[in-house]
Amino acid sequence: MEALPVGENCVKLKNLICGITPTDLAVYEGRLHTQYPIIPVRQCVGFVSEVGSEVSSITRGQRVVTYPRASCHNCKSCKDKHFFECEKPMLFGKQEDGFLSDFSVVSADDVYTIPDRISDTEAVFIEHIAISLNALNKLNVEKGDQLVIMGATVDGIILAQLAMYYQAVPIMVDMHEDMLKLAQQAGVYFTVNAVDDDACKKILSLTGGHMATACAYPVNSGMPLSSACDYTARRGKIAVVGRLSESDLACNINVLLEKNLDLLTIVDCGKNYPSAINMLANKTVSVETLCDHVFKFDEVPEMFEKLCADNGDASLKTLVKI
Repeated sequence: MEALPVGENCVKLKNLICGITPTDLAVYEGRLHTQYPIIPVRQCVGFVSEVGSEVSSITRGQRVVTYPRASCHNCKSCKDKHFFECEKPMLFGKQEDGFLSDFSVVSADDVYTIPDRISDTEAVFIEHIAISLNALNKLNVEKGDQLVIMGATVDGIILAQLAMYYQAVPIMVDMHEDMLKLAQQAGVYFTVNAVDDDACKKILSLTGGHMATACAYPVNSGMPLSSACDYTARRGKIAVVGRLSESDLACNINVLLEKNLDLLTIVDCGKNYPSAINMLANKTVSVETLCDHVFKFDEVPEMFEKLCADNGDASLKTLVKI
């Protein structure tokens, strides 16, 4: 195989471990408009095996985690070094080759170094932490606020841990008791089984009759988005969090208008990668229970077939060790 050339502002990565997302499954099945062939996967941890001549912030041998989007380097934001605000970003694994390979070459501006105290497996979750931080920032969650989180998924459980860090009160709603138990292990005290409980009645009780100040809806929770309006107090906020939904996102706009609710969409990490890395290093967030299976690189075809056969059920994280 021909060696990958390394541009002057690029680094070559020896990829170590990758995280699989619903976007990767959609690309594999041909459900997304993209240019094939393409290397899938945007979540990757690797070590730097080579650096370009203009790279000074990263050195050979350092471990890094990839940012999910490639910056265009031509827009005003990129020229001002605000790469997280790039006006024409390309998602790795969808519009730009991703990282499910032995080696990759990427701009040095699109990777972040990680400390030794963060393991490779933990580092795969940095994107999830960063997008959750973005959601909480935009919801303006404050101390004492009650936050309903719909879905005890990876994003949901991370959101709950971050909410507790900010001294808010998370209320986890899910239809699966085993996932609610994982949330409880992560420290979530208030959980609601939407199948067994009258969810609205229980949330009304937990919030002193006012319903929740805000609601976070991870897009692959499998929960009905319309319920978010029921769980949220008048003049509250609802954040739809994630990049690609496998769920029905139907919502009655009239209810939003009647209750004067703000509906937010959180599809990126903003500038939260450094904060996410710091929180993971300091054990503010624990991801130990959020990994479902680690596949070997030569098991990737079977992995994709299995995940697609399971209808993309991604409550927990699937990883590939390269």
